[in-house]
Amino acid sequence: MNAEQVLSAIIDVLWGPPLLIGLLGTGLFFSLKTGFWQIRRLPYAFRHCFFPEKYGAVIDRQGGVLTPYHAASIAIAGAIGTGNIGGVASAISLGGPGAIFWMWVTALLGMITKMVEISLAVYYRDRKKDGSTWGGPTFYIEKGLGKKFKHWRVLAVIFGFGIFIQWVLSPETFTVAEAINEATGWNTTALSVVYCILVWVVVFGGLKNVAKFAAFMMPLMSISYIACGLVILALGANKLPSTFALIFEHAFKPAAAVGGFAGATFMLAARTGISRSLFSNEAGWGLSPMASATARTAHPIEQGLWGILEVFVDTILVCTTTALVIINTGEWSSGAAGATLTMRSFRAGLGSFGYYFVPAILFLFSWTTSTGWSTYFVTLIEHAFKNKPEKSAFWVKILWYLYPIPGLLLAIFIFRINLKLDFAWLFVDISTSLPTYVNLFALVCLSGTFMKLLKDYEGPRKLWGKENFLEADLDEVDNAAPGK
Repeated sequence: MNAEQVLSAIIDVLWGPPLLIGLLGTGLFFSLKTGFWQIRRLPYAFRHCFFPEKYGAVIDRQGGVLTPYHAASIAIAGAIGTGNIGGVASAISLGGPGAIFWMWVTALLGMITKMVEISLAVYYRDRKKDGSTWGGPTFYIEKGLGKKFKHWRVLAVIFGFGIFIQWVLSPETFTVAEAINEATGWNTTALSVVYCILVWVVVFGGLKNVAKFAAFMMPLMSISYIACGLVILALGANKLPSTFALIFEHAFKPAAAVGGFAGATFMLAARTGISRSLFSNEAGWGLSPMASATARTAHPIEQGLWGILEVFVDTILVCTTTALVIINTGEWSSGAAGATLTMRSFRAGLGSFGYYFVPAILFLFSWTTSTGWSTYFVTLIEHAFKNKPEKSAFWVKILWYLYPIPGLLLAIFIFRINLKLDFAWLFVDISTSLPTYVNLFALVCLSGTFMKLLKDYEGPRKLWGKENFLEADLDEVDNAAPGK
């Protein structure tokens, strides 16, 4: 048994039925409890997030560090990255067109999952002496589960370890270098070094600098990418019916080998679609809450609304653009994988411009993702040393200085041994599973708290504008009738 087979066997266990059912089941659980709130109230979420002043969504005096938009920009920019280009292509090359159906299902259910985790992160967040706030899964594990589960620290450590693995196994550096090398032939090591320097320039400015960068780049790169994809789909509009037919046909039916495509079972299509969806939109993974907890918001649910939009933009818009272009152009069966497959698909639709456009936009996607992830590692460090501010400051400073180095070393290692990128992505699948198990468990255990928050938001709003949400007694809203 070779190394790839060993990793695949590990992933078969970690990404077996328990986690797949857990991801979809958690989303379905909250969808049923809320009456599919994320779908029926989607227009409401859009209005509130994009026109906050009109609806009174932001109260400047309400603690926090960032505006709701800046906090969400970090989360969206952190999500939109290699997963949307290399990850989606990898899902199709491994699982076939049917993998995209499972990406959509995971995203639709993941919208409510992300709303829940963000709302809980804001509700259970901590406030520093200077008024700034910080929080995330480790905080609601401590404050929420800690009252009922004496071994909460074990869960927090497993979650933090799973996230920190991403510091070492981050796919952004090697994916960017691979894409640009494919287009230009430039040296991958030199490209990796330049990329890491640019990442360091942004993150060394701290949280607010990362937020400003994400707020500027996120709409620019997303709209540009979707627009180019729509042009390709418009040019190949006659093939769209067969494109969707392939997706739905192979969502439940094994895909036979064709061209360079080796074929895929139903389980492989489902697993790759769900895992790549998780890596892309991060719903249930527990990352976005760490950025969202810093927001100045009047109510936990107000920031939770951004979770719905984050998943919608990331997967329903950006990932779908990649998937439809790859399948519509026929490149999905070529045998290529990762960013190379996406590049060749855009070239098939837009010629040489499309071929060079993908590595350029992938660079922007990955740049914002890498910088956004730095805030998650800082949050975990600060929570680990919350009672020792001197140590916290020391390790945060170390992180700022060394942040891009592990990604650079990984990229050099991958290129020097000529490691297949599909094989490299197997490491990513392992690292995403550990914290997800923990986070999903915490979300389900704290479902009662979320439902009280939602009921308060739609009814009496006893928490609205509170300086400290935890000071309010949520039990008081149990008998209150919804008012909206």
